[in-house]
Amino acid sequence: MIQRMLVVLAFVVTAAHGAETMPAKPPRFFNDYTGRVDRGMTDTLNERLAQYERESSNQLLVAMYPRMQTNSSIEDYCTRTFESWGVGRADRDNGAVLFIFIEDRKMRIQTGYGLEATLTDAESSRIIEGMKPFFRAGDYAGGASFAVTAMIEATKGEYRGTGKTLAEGRRHSLNGTQAWLMLGLLLFIIAMIVLSALQARKRGYVYDAKRRYQLPGDRWWNTISWSSGSSSGWSSGGGGGSSWSGGGGSTGGGGASGSW
Repeated sequence: MIQRMLVVLAFVVTAAHGAETMPAKPPRFFNDYTGRVDRGMTDTLNERLAQYERESSNQLLVAMYPRMQTNSSIEDYCTRTFESWGVGRADRDNGAVLFIFIEDRKMRIQTGYGLEATLTDAESSRIIEGMKPFFRAGDYAGGASFAVTAMIEATKGEYRGTGKTLAEGRRHSLNGTQAWLMLGLLLFIIAMIVLSALQARKRGYVYDAKRRYQLPGDRWWNTISWSSGSSSGWSSGGGGGSSWSGGGGSTGGGGASGSW
């Protein structure tokens, strides 16, 4: 009997969310999947939110989509999306996301546990109301910029940052490990070249792909001189602006929704 009830419950849950597509974890702080905000503004707002995490450790995100891909309510959909992304640091739950669905003409601010005292439901509702005139006029950049400023002002002073985003801290740690691994590999290669040269000196010859050469007895180091002209190939890499990596934060369902 219990087993049958579990099967029925699983069927109900699957049916409820069967037509649903959960948004993938975004790569940046400001993410426009609609093309309504020009690239210069998206980069500016993204860097502003990244800098705010450096200063406060708070992770504030904006995610603009054409429409919701679910049969659920916007509150349920955004709560589960927030949880799947893990917005905010795990030890502080200090994240918030502004979700915007252009074709549905709906938006929601979803707040993490750690910011509920400052970015309250009432404050979130005020920000939503302030965005509506911009969106009704088709000024999505203006509305998003207004929201970013208001969310930052509302959450200032709650926490202190480390001077780096969580993504930058992880990258720094990873780069340090990679540097040590590369150094170890380089030393190993040099040791193998020296050992090979010493062995070649014993035999009196060195070889290349076509022929062998008599090795001068007092200048064996020439056998490895070719290596001095090679390049390590290390690169600092590039990037399209500050990235966001998540932090394991949670939400209790706080926030506010609205339509325009």
